[in-house]
Amino acid sequence: MTPSHIALWSLLGVALVISVATDVLRRQILDVVTYPLMAVALGVRVWTEGVGDLETGLVSGVVSGVGLALLLLPAALRGTMGWGDVKLMGGVGAVLGFPAVMAAAAFISLVGALQAVVTLLWQGAIWETLGHMLRRWAVRVRLMQEGAVSGPRRHIPYGVAIALGTFWAMWWQHDRLG
Repeated sequence: MTPSHIALWSLLGVALVISVATDVLRRQILDVVTYPLMAVALGVRVWTEGVGDLETGLVSGVVSGVGLALLLLPAALRGTMGWGDVKLMGGVGAVLGFPAVMAAAAFISLVGALQAVVTLLWQGAIWETLGHMLRRWAVRVRLMQEGAVSGPRRHIPYGVAIALGTFWAMWWQHDRLG
């Protein structure tokens, strides 16, 4: 690992820890954390590796950051996920680059799914959630009227899954680099 990788990973680690704290405590992932993370990551990449290609430099950071953020864009547009999550994912992609961003996407998804199940179990809301999902499906296939679907909005701080999945990807990438 190069000194620039160590610096970027350290910055990412600090940003993830801050984001977990603010997401859990205030339901926010702060722009003051995500925007500088993306800017510094892309700046360091272009300064140390140049424009590069898909696996190095600025191109790798931009493509990975935009690609990872796009995964959450539909959920953010529907209002089921916050824009802070999207920006944090962009920062993760900008730091990790390709191919580590692919591992991060997979690991974040796995941790997020586990987090959702554990949260629903903890809140005793598994059956309620399954019933709500079935009612939504019935409305889509026109077996029920639109007004029949209502359920509580639950907050699951996805910043936790982003952080744990990213740390998992960093461990995986470090293990690969050797």
